[in-house]
Amino acid sequence: MTKRLFAGAILAIVMLFGVSASALAANTYADTIGHWAEEAIIEWSGENVLNGYNGNFRPDDSITRGEMAAILNRIMQYSEISSNTFADLDNNAWYTDAILRANAAGVMLGDETGMRPQDPIIRQEALVMIARALGLENLSSSTPLPFNDSSSISSWAVNAISVMYEKGYIDWAGTDSFNPDTPITRAEVVATLDNIIDNMWRSNGLYCDYIDGSALISGTKVYLHNSYINGDVIIGGGAQRVVIDNCIVTGSIINVGNAEVTVLDQDSAPVSTFYFGDYDITVLPGVAENNLSAFYFAQENGRTIYTDPAIETRSGIDISEWQGDIDWARVADDDIDFAIIRLGYRGYTEGKLNLDVNFIDNIEEALDSGLDVGVYFFSQAITEQEAIEEAQMCIEYLRNYDITYPVVFDWETVNSASARTNNIDGTVLTNCAIAFCETIEAAGYDAMIYANKELSLLTLDLSRLTDYPFWFAGYTTYPEFYYGFDMWQYTSDGSVAGIEERVDMNIEFIY
Repeated sequence: MTKRLFAGAILAIVMLFGVSASALAANTYADTIGHWAEEAIIEWSGENVLNGYNGNFRPDDSITRGEMAAILNRIMQYSEISSNTFADLDNNAWYTDAILRANAAGVMLGDETGMRPQDPIIRQEALVMIARALGLENLSSSTPLPFNDSSSISSWAVNAISVMYEKGYIDWAGTDSFNPDTPITRAEVVATLDNIIDNMWRSNGLYCDYIDGSALISGTKVYLHNSYINGDVIIGGGAQRVVIDNCIVTGSIINVGNAEVTVLDQDSAPVSTFYFGDYDITVLPGVAENNLSAFYFAQENGRTIYTDPAIETRSGIDISEWQGDIDWARVADDDIDFAIIRLGYRGYTEGKLNLDVNFIDNIEEALDSGLDVGVYFFSQAITEQEAIEEAQMCIEYLRNYDITYPVVFDWETVNSASARTNNIDGTVLTNCAIAFCETIEAAGYDAMIYANKELSLLTLDLSRLTDYPFWFAGYTTYPEFYYGFDMWQYTSDGSVAGIEERVDMNIEFIY
């Protein structure tokens, strides 16, 4: 199983194990080589979420009850604070807030002596807290515990430990003595969490993923879209609204907090909003939803493919003068079906129109190689008239070429204080896109619109652009975009024979 924990998802755990800032990049430790938990420690450290100090991890050291509460609080992001008082809690101690939040969530209950925050936490206490936090305590197990000291496990811990043993979450315990009253070690905590959680979403937004294991949601507003989860989806205490849309979940959806959870399939009526980071995005009428499932995406020879037999795909690149001289015959022989070539661009300060210096060579040699060819214009239009001028320039330079792919309106935000396009109005930009496309199509060519997620959702009005195919740019393993698209630019770091520089890679979907 390949772990793909988000670095931001468990970053707070770093603090709990005495992490030195200088050690964040460390993936191996002098004291974990050959250790039974080495793989789990490396996996988590490789994501910069759990590290050691001065080259050591101290895998066999114990942790305190206060540290355990902080681990779970920072993973689950509990929103409520208990009003209970405990005599042994110092209001100014670093662990008190975490303990009170874990208490409000019913995860850390304490006993007649209080919370004992600085005591080492024993195995059965730690595992029960993890089980409570992740909604496992209420499950039942039919597998008897094999330990020769099973009878010494406290009655309040037997079921939780049985469930975790049956699911393989505490494989580190073996089958001999369990030693329930022995302090749990750092390595044992890491291994348990590593066994349970394969992925986490702690930030708001829309996600698409393939998870071979269980996943945890604790962001306030999370939209899980077109995903495949080969395990449970655990919804933590920080979540308020969760939508699970067109997803396959082989296990259970476990809501351990008070989140409002909506589960949709392809036949369900759409919800009114989805999430882009902290933005609530109103679903636009008439714009098709993206239903490409993460289940069918795969990597083949370093490229993204889509294996659903119901959908035909083609592989392509887009290039400009920045790729230098290109051997197009080699490109065509490297399983590339089409190329979108930059024809020109408008400057972002003075607004001058420019021809890509390699355009003529690129289009002629690409066509000679037998590739299907389209072009794009890097627009910085701020008026409809400027967009029309850009389209007319494309038409003028395409007169002598028989292209089979679209002419693309590629308007992008330029990261410069001097850009004339800064803070462009969404209505104006949408009007520019339409003016460009109408001019292109009036000349007998197909038009297309290219945009990334931010521009698409926060500036353009996609409901006015449904007459044109859409080319989505988003560099994630799976396309994290609510609306449908015809082409996906999934990386700018591709490698293609005949091109020395890195190149944008695309996959076209033929529905």
